Amino acid sequence: MAFEVEAKVLENRFVSGITWEIRLEAESIAKTTQPGQFVMLSTHVADNGEYDPLNRRPFAVADVEGSEISIFYDVVGRGTRKLTLLRGGNRVHLLGPLGEGVFPTEGVKKAVVVAGGIGASGVSLLVKRLAEKGIPTTVLYGARGKEFLSMRGWYDKISQRGVEIRYYTDDGSFGKKGFPVEDLDKFVDPQTVIYACGPKPLLRYLKDYSRQRGVKTYLSLDRRMACGWGVCLGCVIKTDRGFERVCKEGPVFEASRIVEL
Repeated sequence: MAFEVEAKVLENRFVSGITWEIRLEAESIAKTTQPGQFVMLSTHVADNGEYDPLNRRPFAVADVEGSEISIFYDVVGRGTRKLTLLRGGNRVHLLGPLGEGVFPTEGVKKAVVVAGGIGASGVSLLVKRLAEKGIPTTVLYGARGKEFLSMRGWYDKISQRGVEIRYYTDDGSFGKKGFPVEDLDKFVDPQTVIYACGPKPLLRYLKDYSRQRGVKTYLSLDRRMACGWGVCLGCVIKTDRGFERVCKEGPVFEASRIVEL
């Protein structure tokens, strides 16, 4: 069930690279969000008469604490630049949680989570839930450089709860130089379930990897969305059931079901 709320901004801060974190008071959404779900967030203050940009933006729910949710976002365009202007005490229009396709954890004995760039925010709530269940979990988190490992602080904290975190950077500025998928074979066995969120090349690789190795894999997809609840049909992908909406049937799909990314 999705809720339309005016959420109070608690904090909106620069993290590193091009990434910011915004924390919102949104109790109904916080209590019902499952790992993998997202929200549609307005980029301007509620009821201030502004409608530009008109459409809300989709963002993964990165974390939940009590009645609060956290969102990590990259500043890449006019909408997200405007989002950085929000301050504590402002109220914004928020719709969520959205997406029927979530990360399943029932019966999982061992997990490997692959996070690429801002995709780390698409799997962070999942990692938290896996830790709460005591499921052995390894996170392979990669980015272009140290400054783009924008959720490193969050993942360092979750590592204190028994989650193994491995960092990778393209330029070698932090962690291991290279890509996280290069080490998959070290951590994956027949009992492993792979979860991932990140850029398309990463997800395409994991789709092929899961088919070749026979490893159950779930991918969280990122698409431009105008509505967020399945009306506009602007975020469809081709699956074994035809065309499905990332915002409705997704955003999480089992890799074996995806025909084309």
